[in-house]
Amino acid sequence: MARLRGGIDFTGTIGGLSAYKRRDMDGTFVRSPGGASKKKIKTAKSFERTRENNLEWKGCGRAAARIRWAVLFVRHLADHNITSEFSKLCKVMQLQDPANGRGQRSILLSKHRELLEGFRITQKNPFDGVVRHPLKCEIIREAGSAWVQLPNLMPEINLFIPWQYPLFRFVISLHAITDLHYNYPQYTNKDTDAAPTAYTAWQPTGENYTGERIELQLEGGQKLDDSWTFILSVGLEMGTPISNNVINTVKYTGCARILALG
Repeated sequence: MARLRGGIDFTGTIGGLSAYKRRDMDGTFVRSPGGASKKKIKTAKSFERTRENNLEWKGCGRAAARIRWAVLFVRHLADHNITSEFSKLCKVMQLQDPANGRGQRSILLSKHRELLEGFRITQKNPFDGVVRHPLKCEIIREAGSAWVQLPNLMPEINLFIPWQYPLFRFVISLHAITDLHYNYPQYTNKDTDAAPTAYTAWQPTGENYTGERIELQLEGGQKLDDSWTFILSVGLEMGTPISNNVINTVKYTGCARILALG
């Protein structure tokens, strides 16, 4: 790897050289293509371990995609790469599968739900730093449902909104996903279920908020099979009025986290 210096700076490919930038380092870097051919990696015995690693990482990516789908209605609030973090957590789960050999290990979220508990979808302004009051909640597997009790909130007492917008609201979602086994298929409707997402009414940022109970019911009903994992998430969105009857949700502004798993 080489670094460009001087007055010429570019990104892309020229004459077999690729120039690129990195988010974690300053400057432009140059490299030439190399390494084993795709055919050799797929067939050579010396690359057997590489093929196993690639297949398992594919599984981690697809398991992460299921989790990412499960936070569909709050993930727009993320201020970091949550997909990468989900993939790392899935790898931790995969390494703890004792039943299958390398290259075929399962990702059993149902056995390691604690790894996702309290996952911060926003890190700069975490949900618990904005809403400084515990949220009571319960997932009821037998009924395929959940409830969340939003507390009474008072600005500068237990509600600290750092964004300068006039309105806020809560969004709460309940999704269910299955474990992932070899050969790591993409998820389908058979592997997922969701409740209609709940939104509170818009609230003035500077006024007290009266708590309320939110109930959610999976459209597919109960999930008695323990291979299903319920993921309950909560977010806080900011809004600005654009007319008397229309509120515009402010992009990339707010906070969210995974509230509970079951």
